[in-house]
Amino acid sequence: MGRRIIWLIACALVLVSCSGDSSQETTTSSVVTTTTAPTVIGPGRLVILDDIGDIVVLDPDGANRTAITDDAGDTAAYTQPIWAPDGRSVAFGQVTSEGFFVGLHDLEATETTNVSTGNLPFYMSFSPEGDRLGVLHNGAAGIDFNLVDVGAGTIERVDTGAPYYFSWSPDNQRLVTHVGVDRVETIDLAGERTSLAPTGPTYLAPQWTTSGVFHVVDDEFVIESEDGTRGAVAGVSGLTMFVANRQGTRVALQTTGGGGGVEVALEDPPTISSNRVVVVDTTTGEVAEVTDELALGFFWSPDGEKLLTLVPAAQSVTPKVWTVDGTVTDFPGYVPPATMLQDTFPFFPQYAQSVSFWAPDSSAFAFAGEIEDEPGIWVQSLGEDGPQLISGGRWVAWSGPNG
Repeated sequence: MGRRIIWLIACALVLVSCSGDSSQETTTSSVVTTTTAPTVIGPGRLVILDDIGDIVVLDPDGANRTAITDDAGDTAAYTQPIWAPDGRSVAFGQVTSEGFFVGLHDLEATETTNVSTGNLPFYMSFSPEGDRLGVLHNGAAGIDFNLVDVGAGTIERVDTGAPYYFSWSPDNQRLVTHVGVDRVETIDLAGERTSLAPTGPTYLAPQWTTSGVFHVVDDEFVIESEDGTRGAVAGVSGLTMFVANRQGTRVALQTTGGGGGVEVALEDPPTISSNRVVVVDTTTGEVAEVTDELALGFFWSPDGEKLLTLVPAAQSVTPKVWTVDGTVTDFPGYVPPATMLQDTFPFFPQYAQSVSFWAPDSSAFAFAGEIEDEPGIWVQSLGEDGPQLISGGRWVAWSGPNG
């Protein structure tokens, strides 16, 4: 298991993807609610895939379960449910005997709108205001990038290529895409495109924050402002995996396969070896080491001051939480589900922008995995030594700060 995990980190996998149409249908889901004695573990709610593969919404202590679907493994299969920014609805991929769909479930109306797609969605991301949903699925010429109008329940194919990554602008009106080897451009909701070239092939997803767009050009990790000004944040080599906090004030970096590692572009810059995780302050250029080894993935807390880093051990993954004061806290290890090892963690710079494992107040994190032969959904409060098992399941996402 450990060797398999490390291999997944080091490989830059290429996504392959197909074509969408705009047919749609609306159904009403069956809703089942149960209540147990509450135990407070952070605010917000969780959406999970349970043991069977059905989608369930519940409180962080496992109480108040609401089943969104009840036919997984029988007539349907569901994938990767995620929250809308306001926490009032969830989106998910699904396949039935009738084809492939994006499901949009309104928790208040208890209704699901199924929007037909050309293939099974493997990645989805809500716009900041939740009125659009970016969707990737396999297509005839690579990966098809689609936009779903959430209110209208319609879908439009916007672009195609492979590999394909995208990030929403904070103003909700545009996206930045990284396609193939060196195509990087912004696309507005009307389809107008602006190139940000040049860019490089040695990273996955660009990231658009309030500070600007982060991407990689040659051997430089850069930030690009609204007026087109490009500034170097760090020198990099090899495959560069990065995730900025939503404020754009700090970015976590990991480079593999290169010789020089990370070198901050300041006077007399420090040089940091490859195959480790560091955090760079984008204002001061200060570098903090988080781990001296490769990570499966890293994910910023909503407040932008804590970094959850998943470090592979011999037969498991150890969660480590770095905070801005420089402390790193280890929490009990777990074995992730095989689907997350294969489909999520190799592309974590993309998933970190659409899925939160953190509580909205940054006080706890959730994960799906197995501890001491007990698989399920676990919640780890930062003030506790170990996590709490709250449900069976194999996928979890926590509602965001506005949910």
